[in-house]
Amino acid sequence: MSPSKKISIPEALELREQFARSGISLGMCHGCFDILHSGHIHHLSQAAKHSDRLLVSVTAAKSINKGPGRPIFDDTARTTVLAALEVVDLVVLNEELTAVPLIQALKPDHYFKGADYADLQDPRVAAEVAAVEAAGGTFVLTDGAVFDSSTRAAGLLSRTRS
Repeated sequence: MSPSKKISIPEALELREQFARSGISLGMCHGCFDILHSGHIHHLSQAAKHSDRLLVSVTAAKSINKGPGRPIFDDTARTTVLAALEVVDLVVLNEELTAVPLIQALKPDHYFKGADYADLQDPRVAAEVAAVEAAGGTFVLTDGAVFDSSTRAAGLLSRTRS
């Protein structure tokens, strides 16, 4: 495995093939991960327990639609922070609007979302779930024992600056 956890998508595809040949399961999480908080840590820790390797796909800033001023942190900062976490094995930057193309290419054994996505009302998440299931993987909701959101954190931070 590369000494750096931050890898390109082609490198991730190469590693995925090696993992599959070796019987190593791959779990995948995807998101913005703008202001890392306890809910993210809990989610990633739960996901890591269900796979031999955990890959986190980070949405590139150009594909994020969370309102003005978001993301707060650039792509490099967000991927670097995630790569520093012990529970995360690999980090890729995803330039696509959704994780669907990456899911179709990587075919992860497990695709994780937080409990706040249980209702599948977001059509992007519904498409991601369909993609992982079509690729033979399973969709797993991590428990919502710790919930927080980057949007809430950004709101709190902006109020303290006012």
